[in-house]
Amino acid sequence: MRLQVFRWLGEEFVALSWEGNGEGTIADEMRELFGRFSDWLGRFGLTLDNTVRTRMFVRDIDTWHVAAAERAKCLMGRARSTSSSHVRPERLGAKPRFSIDLLAMHAPDTGEQKSLREYEPQTVVLRRMTWGKLVFCSGVTDMTTPTLDEQYPIIIGRLTDTLRDAGVSWEQVQRASFFLHRDETIPGLRDRLARTVDLRRAEQDFTFVDTRQGKRLEIELTATLT
Repeated sequence: MRLQVFRWLGEEFVALSWEGNGEGTIADEMRELFGRFSDWLGRFGLTLDNTVRTRMFVRDIDTWHVAAAERAKCLMGRARSTSSSHVRPERLGAKPRFSIDLLAMHAPDTGEQKSLREYEPQTVVLRRMTWGKLVFCSGVTDMTTPTLDEQYPIIIGRLTDTLRDAGVSWEQVQRASFFLHRDETIPGLRDRLARTVDLRRAEQDFTFVDTRQGKRLEIELTATLT
């Protein structure tokens, strides 16, 4: 288990990262893992309702189909939050079928509740969430076209629409996380970004992953309302 407590953008966060135990069904493994998350969050006065983002890394596509649905069941109602998921067997030990990175946030001092925005029609993935002054966008990808050249403008267009829907712009993005197919290059992606969006204020991180349903790139964003 990896644990980090930190302040960022005026709020306090708890980040947890853990592998499943590899036992029972995938549903069993997912419930057991989120039980551990719940226990650890309780040590900081939090519950799963404080979750703002999860990332899931799975061994293969068959695991992904089941695990994505089970994760959604563990984070229903007030625990619903933004998410992304990726095939990345190198992330896992010999036994686990998936691992989860969970980011939880203490409630803002204003007492505001999470504001959720779904896709239409609704999917297992939340489109975005606003809590206090922060806007969290789920990972966005494209699986309708085969190449990064084709997928990139579709992804950027979808994120631009989501940011606009939240009342913010690319200039207000504070962190951008890129999950890039292992056959692509970071310089190539940076070149595309420099020609299309303004990320001068944003922290950026890049993770290489394997393919899932043909996607070459997935992007997560966190922005501020002011």
